[in-house]
Amino acid sequence: MSLLWALCALSLLSLGLGVLPPDVPACTRPPCRDSLVAAPSVRTGGCEERSGAGGCRASISGPTASDPPARAEERRAVRQSQSEVGDVSQRLAQLQRCMGAIQEPGGHRGQAGGSLGATLALMAAVLTECDLHCHSQALRSMAKRLEAAAVGRDGEKDLLILLRSITLNPPTAAPLTRLHPRDCAEIQKMGIKENGIYTIQPDPHRPAVEAVCDMQTAGGGWTVFQRRRDGSVDFNRTWQEYRDGFGVPQGEHWLGNAALHGLTATGQHQLRVQLEDWHHQRRQATYSTFRVASEAHRYRLTAREFSGDAGNALSYSKRYNHDGRAFSTADRDHDRYASGNCAQYYGAGWWFDSCLAANLNGRYYRGRYSGLTNGIYWGTWYILTDARSGERYSFKTVEMKTRPRDF
Repeated sequence: MSLLWALCALSLLSLGLGVLPPDVPACTRPPCRDSLVAAPSVRTGGCEERSGAGGCRASISGPTASDPPARAEERRAVRQSQSEVGDVSQRLAQLQRCMGAIQEPGGHRGQAGGSLGATLALMAAVLTECDLHCHSQALRSMAKRLEAAAVGRDGEKDLLILLRSITLNPPTAAPLTRLHPRDCAEIQKMGIKENGIYTIQPDPHRPAVEAVCDMQTAGGGWTVFQRRRDGSVDFNRTWQEYRDGFGVPQGEHWLGNAALHGLTATGQHQLRVQLEDWHHQRRQATYSTFRVASEAHRYRLTAREFSGDAGNALSYSKRYNHDGRAFSTADRDHDRYASGNCAQYYGAGWWFDSCLAANLNGRYYRGRYSGLTNGIYWGTWYILTDARSGERYSFKTVEMKTRPRDF
């Protein structure tokens, strides 16, 4: 993704809508406070009164919070009028004027309207009709976040998804709270049905994360939050590591308990567990009610309404019921085992009871093993212990994924 591409796209939009070129004179008086929501311009004391494409060019100025009440009321009335009479061509005309006024730190006027991020932010502001001023801090913040997406690991794809997400918002919603899709289901609803790694933002107050999207299994839209397949990643981690996530989406990983809470905090969600043994047999367990609570509630698990052919290991028995249990790690013991720490004993972070009938974050063994039951375990498919040999069984591959229940 390049600045040239963004400017070309803008030019095509301008030509298609008959927008005048940006040869607009700059203000000769104090800086004007130009709104990106276009309409007949009303100026007092700043610039000459103009309207439509003939409005004055905006320049960087201080914040507008100090406007007197009468001025603030006037601005609200103008914005209401603007939303009624403005159209896309007028907003694009103002976009072109504002592009000439944006000045990035260390830059200067005349650099084709500033950085890629500034250009994209202005385009997004126009498309959503949000009332962002050319000199506002909000606009600069959005520019930085857009530019970060554009120059990321897979900039073109992520930026395309980001801009689609912005333009699907209600017209009056400013795209500042969440600039990335919340989950993979949201991405699929945009028409993207290809499996892959995408940037999502489950919690608007936390940074975006890269996640594997399963767009095909059982209708797709699944956000994968756990994957085991070769033992390359140690899952015996601290509370903070499980909170923030570890590993890489290309391989074994845990997306993070904070992200899991963000994914399931609102609405109703489902969980799908996919297991494969060392004989190429595959089974799955689906829970139609799935939720992970906040850190303040110790990332407590809700997993109910089971279906599938792998058995309901998350609600195995009265003493081994993972549903409703808090998350535990070696350094944070929240289980119901009075004589010790299950996470420390079994070497994994998990929703332990006292202690387990399932532990998909256990140690990676290649099939059968003996000794402590600390492997990747799902006790309703393979029994807890082979009565004859005393051996346990660890799975070859596991994936845990979630999506909205009404997807």
